[in-house]
Amino acid sequence: MMKKLICLILSCLMLTGCNAAKQQVNYTEEELPYGSTMKSDKNSYSVPMTWDRRFIDDEQIKTVSDYIAAIQNNDPELYESVALPLYTEYQVQKVYGYQNTAELVSALHEGLLGQLADDFKFDMVLVDEFSLDRNAGGMQAMLKLLDDISEDGKFSDTIQGAWTLTLEWEFSYNNEEGHGRAENQYLYLFRKDDKYYCCM
Repeated sequence: MMKKLICLILSCLMLTGCNAAKQQVNYTEEELPYGSTMKSDKNSYSVPMTWDRRFIDDEQIKTVSDYIAAIQNNDPELYESVALPLYTEYQVQKVYGYQNTAELVSALHEGLLGQLADDFKFDMVLVDEFSLDRNAGGMQAMLKLLDDISEDGKFSDTIQGAWTLTLEWEFSYNNEEGHGRAENQYLYLFRKDDKYYCCM
């Protein structure tokens, strides 16, 4: 009797193992985490971009691309069209004491030159992470600052969305055949009055 019981138990275990091995876990595209369906586009935006199309829409990626291109190309008009006005004004007037946005953009461009060691262009900007978590990547501190400098009530109460993007920059130097990469670059994206704005 005991031998029969043992044989029965072993047979059940073997069948269970075989059935488990045959089972496949199927996920829908919506269930996959960020980064599972990355798209690269080298031609449609101001700088080449790679992002997960399920999480970031065309208007968002265009805003991010234009913001980065404005700094790359030292273009104050493009910068003003996509940069968060409240933060731009704060930087120009309070932080640096510049005369205008053009001086700020020039300084940001020069800052990248110093960081990347030479004149450059972006070969690809990868959005490695895209988060709604307001505790991620310094978003909480950024929102507190924007709330503090806003004269029209709390900035965080007026926005329709806030996202932290973690970027990876792939770039080449204009004056030589060199290439480089900069990782973990944070950019903040906000939606206010039905329009997207960036700041870093």
